[in-house]
Amino acid sequence: MPYAGKKKPGAPTLGVFVPCDPRIDEESRRRAFNIGQMTAALLAKRLRLPDGGAPNVFTCSRLVDGERAADAGAREMKEAGVGGIIIVPDTWFFPGKTAMALTAHFSPSLPIACVGGNNAPKPGVVGIDALVGAYAQTGRLCPMVIGSMPETGLKPEFDARTKEEVVDLAYAMLTRVALQGKRFLAVDTDSMQMETALNHVHAARRFFGLESTRESMKLFADMLRKHGGYRAAELKALREWVVDVKFKDRIFTNSEDIKKLGLAILTGKGVKAPPLSAADMQKLDEGLALYLIIRNYMRDVNAVGGGWTSQLAWGSDRRGIPLATADIAESLFNSTEDHTGKKTVVPFATENDIQALLTMIAYCYLSGGKPTLFMDFRKVYEPWEIEKNAKALGLDLRIFKAEPWMERGFIDGDNSGSGSLDYGEKWFLFKAVEYYFPGLGFSVSYLSPKGIKGVAGRIAYSDLGGLFTMVQDEAQSVELPAPLAERVCHASDYTWPHTFLTFDHVPASQAKMGMPANHFHMVTGLPRRRWQHFSDYANILNYRWENAPEYIEGLDRPLPMLYRINGGEAAAKMMLAGRR
Repeated sequence: MPYAGKKKPGAPTLGVFVPCDPRIDEESRRRAFNIGQMTAALLAKRLRLPDGGAPNVFTCSRLVDGERAADAGAREMKEAGVGGIIIVPDTWFFPGKTAMALTAHFSPSLPIACVGGNNAPKPGVVGIDALVGAYAQTGRLCPMVIGSMPETGLKPEFDARTKEEVVDLAYAMLTRVALQGKRFLAVDTDSMQMETALNHVHAARRFFGLESTRESMKLFADMLRKHGGYRAAELKALREWVVDVKFKDRIFTNSEDIKKLGLAILTGKGVKAPPLSAADMQKLDEGLALYLIIRNYMRDVNAVGGGWTSQLAWGSDRRGIPLATADIAESLFNSTEDHTGKKTVVPFATENDIQALLTMIAYCYLSGGKPTLFMDFRKVYEPWEIEKNAKALGLDLRIFKAEPWMERGFIDGDNSGSGSLDYGEKWFLFKAVEYYFPGLGFSVSYLSPKGIKGVAGRIAYSDLGGLFTMVQDEAQSVELPAPLAERVCHASDYTWPHTFLTFDHVPASQAKMGMPANHFHMVTGLPRRRWQHFSDYANILNYRWENAPEYIEGLDRPLPMLYRINGGEAAAKMMLAGRR
């Protein structure tokens, strides 16, 4: 069968077919078929799953120019295990006899899309508009890309801009297909009974296609005490990598003194770490063993992500036996490396915040496996407060007046767990502060460098509408003068990772009122419109910030036709939710 590249068993499969007019000449038929194959080749080259592998991209072996060809094409696609279909016309075609006849063989919930060029000689755009309009009238979502390519020639390529639009749309489809039937691990309850961290078992299944394995912490506590669920030799290798490589000479056990004295560890030089005592090493081993235990359990159940409740029962409720915090384990899951070398990112949410985890899983898949950063929306610094702090430190900020953080302010993203190592340049381990985590253990800490660009946000759920909504904006990490950075880090929690973020389009005064929970998340390599296409397939609402334009060329996807004829995105998605 015609796959773009070698078929990969177990990988999700996207299908491509070309509808056309049965009356067209042979040269136009060859051109149209070539465009379909070239589109499939583009997707096979550009799309990546979190493990770095490519999906299968299958192309029908014939043009679909009538009912018989549509039935044959559908049989081919079903045998290939196609989970999403991309329709690529170059000529006029009869929608009901071709594309709609083929997709009728599949469930109406199967993701579909239509892409092509804006060509005059044998206009595919006429067919695209007719087809997408027909699907919309049936209540079915069919997003489209009408781009640009040469109007003549047997092997015309989409221009660079169109390729990016097609890839973004295909990534959204791939993510929706790839997540179907996957599962995440949710360990214990929603931490501290935060209802923004509820385990949305049914909603996760309904909108993301994700299942969940719910497990008690007792199992992991028992394995930890029994020294089971991992190999002692691997724990030794992990400890050596942590102590002698990644955090060499930067493991601090005097966290309370550092906080009390306001020491400048993160930006300073030559601060000597005290030696590790036997008790400290035992607690470090406890946290590292926990990483291996959870990792092995997740492999056993094929989980693609997880959540963990360090607070309260595990590490800070003295009515029980507090155990070492899972902070270092959470950071390792969210990173692209550990003692084994380069590894696949496993999105992992501290405090078992499942809304956070759903955000991170989607971000990771949509970005082709980029690490996601879990943060507290800890404190928002508006320009006036930045100037106030600078004045107290005797700093002259005039040379920074063009910096985005001076214009729009910044957010101190700071959380004890899940700080991906990929967002730092120099890494530290700090011993947990005993009054907060009597089970002790160690947390990763760092100060992110400037210039990390991506999207930052999170989804929220509302029982009123029964839908998830995404709140996000493009963001970048910023660098403050060292004394100001130290002051900000000490103001919240010095022993945890810090990323200073400025939203591209939202001032701090507005941002601090807009995040729907205490946690938010960042990922690189995810264009806004790619998320929007995925949100359409998953039927997730998108919050538009106050005073933001409805559409920004190059950032937003055009509104799907289904939404245009049904009162807009929110109205249409609410109607669709009632039909699911």
